[in-house]
Amino acid sequence: MTFANYKVERIAFGLILSIALLMAFEPLVRMHDPNGSRVSDAFDLPGGITQLQSELRIVAPIKYSTYSGSSSPATATPATPGPMPMPFSLRTASVVPWFVFAALAFSFLALVDLLFFRKAFGLLSLAGGCFGAIALLHALILASDVQSWTDTLMSITELSSPGDSALGARILMANSFLVSPGVGLYVLTTCLLLVPLLSFTRTIPRLRDVLRSDRRIRTSQTIHIRPINSQYPDETCTSLDLSRSGLYLESPSNHYYVGMEVYLTRNVPAGGPANDDEHGHVVRVEKGKNAGCRFAIHIIPKV
Repeated sequence: MTFANYKVERIAFGLILSIALLMAFEPLVRMHDPNGSRVSDAFDLPGGITQLQSELRIVAPIKYSTYSGSSSPATATPATPGPMPMPFSLRTASVVPWFVFAALAFSFLALVDLLFFRKAFGLLSLAGGCFGAIALLHALILASDVQSWTDTLMSITELSSPGDSALGARILMANSFLVSPGVGLYVLTTCLLLVPLLSFTRTIPRLRDVLRSDRRIRTSQTIHIRPINSQYPDETCTSLDLSRSGLYLESPSNHYYVGMEVYLTRNVPAGGPANDDEHGHVVRVEKGKNAGCRFAIHIIPKV
């Protein structure tokens, strides 16, 4: 797959990846505990998760008695009181910051590749988006498990300690724990998955073609193409259609690529003086019917 790398698309991808990186300073996970509500960005997320786990471990050892054996209350036997088991998503919540850091690292690598190499920024962004999606999914599961866990804890505590004077305080403490993904985590994941989607589907150049305001005229002209890069040969091609800002050509060669800068001369006369050169760059390349290709050139206006 050839990644589109002309100016407008590079700017768009650069802005999206920059927004993804800036989400390191936005709320990634929102948490509420007995001490109040707080939000965690990328820098205090590990500490926030650790504090949440510690506070919930304080609540978890509340002893309770359940019944095991027969379903009949007359034959049931009380089980040994023990701590309320914590859900797996809460015990492994410390991996969420690592997935977030991995997503941010891949977004930084994708931005560097976009600016200097333009070879694998789509794949790097896709990898970061996958890490961001895993972190988001884990945070959503964690939010649901914490809610279910505290609801169960309150029910068991109320049934097992009906005469406890501190029952109300315990229930209020357990009910105060809430977790939810922050807007930063949603935006980070969306931006990182949006870049490869736009890159692989070539949405931006296709959209520019749809929104092009210049009227196209189907006509066949002889166009002499001279690439600025001298390692590619000059060539005379035939136009398929023309507009005020560009041309659509067919060539028996296939060395053209998106972003290639060329000089072109229209209607080259046989043995006569050449027309003025025009400066342009290739904005789209498509496979031709035979071994060649079809490509579009945008004319750069003279200042």
